[in-house]
Amino acid sequence: MRTVVNCGLGFAGRCGLVVLLLLAFVGVAAGQKAPAATRVWSVGPLVQPQTVGGVAFGAGGATFNGMHVDSQTGSTFAATRSVVFAGDRIVVAVSLGMRAVEGKATPIRFCQLLSLDEKTGEVKDRRDISECVSLPIFATNDGHVIVSGSNVLRLTPDLKDEGSFDYQANGHKRGRIQNESPDGSTLGNATSPGFELVDARTLKATQLTSDPAVDTSVSSRGFVTDNVHWIGKYPKDIGFVTYVDATGSHLVYHGECGGRPQFLSDDLILEPGCKSPFILDTDGNVIKTLATSGRFSYAGVSQNGKRLALQIAKVSSQGAIEKEKFVVYSVDSGEPIAEAVAKEAAEAQSWTSFSPDGSMLVVGSPLKLTLYRLP
Repeated sequence: MRTVVNCGLGFAGRCGLVVLLLLAFVGVAAGQKAPAATRVWSVGPLVQPQTVGGVAFGAGGATFNGMHVDSQTGSTFAATRSVVFAGDRIVVAVSLGMRAVEGKATPIRFCQLLSLDEKTGEVKDRRDISECVSLPIFATNDGHVIVSGSNVLRLTPDLKDEGSFDYQANGHKRGRIQNESPDGSTLGNATSPGFELVDARTLKATQLTSDPAVDTSVSSRGFVTDNVHWIGKYPKDIGFVTYVDATGSHLVYHGECGGRPQFLSDDLILEPGCKSPFILDTDGNVIKTLATSGRFSYAGVSQNGKRLALQIAKVSSQGAIEKEKFVVYSVDSGEPIAEAVAKEAAEAQSWTSFSPDGSMLVVGSPLKLTLYRLP
């Protein structure tokens, strides 16, 4: 059993020191293996593989691993923003590498969107995106795709235009959309300073706050951040979860550990930065912990809020992934219900996405993408 001390701020002026006991339930014992998910299909490579050089940083410093085929899985951030379900399609955002362009002094990076048939994995449509430093994509709750590059686009499942969002439309000099609510209804736009909630269907923005904001996750009502600006009040703590909604900023967790908090629904938040990940609500009450074995990181949640996935990895002393699997948990019970694996090794984390109802999980990379059916 684990004891967490946290302070909820901003709710009707209430701020108290509350000692919360995590529930004794911690899921299935870490050594017990969840049933394997059922493979539906595997496809790949989806694009011409690129050969790149790489470097890994571990306890012994930098290690150069020579030239290798780029799996495009070197970012845990991109792992949950590179493949989505949209209608009867699965849409993937891939990098095509740097290309020389006439009239440009230096090469620019090109990306491509691929729309795959969900039943077969066949690529049905492609769309090139130029000058893409990164290309996060999100699934809406009406079966569309949001593409957040230098321009924000709303696309149909077959990659046709159906709207765009202008960062400067409301008088802002800049904006950044990097997160979407778990239910697919709302995007978060950090306007630096300030923050807006953007309707994923209409692309209309509503200002939430004019204060500086750095979001790690978004709900339909607000956002959470791991910003440490509370450290002056709690100098012994290193982890903080702050929830910001229309009523203000609320410190819902502080303690000796922490990471990038993630919404699982409008009311539940995953704190994945401690020895055991735990779920708390927006009032700061810890609901349950999840049993894990090995290094873990967040790997997505279904739009209905019923299932979440964690990457469980075995890492070498040089920091390289040696083994990787994805454990799917029930949000309600905290129990692991299935395991899935990527067919190609990841550099940091393979890409993952749930179908809206949580019955399917896609796992992999441009080298090999696999669709699993979950029990």
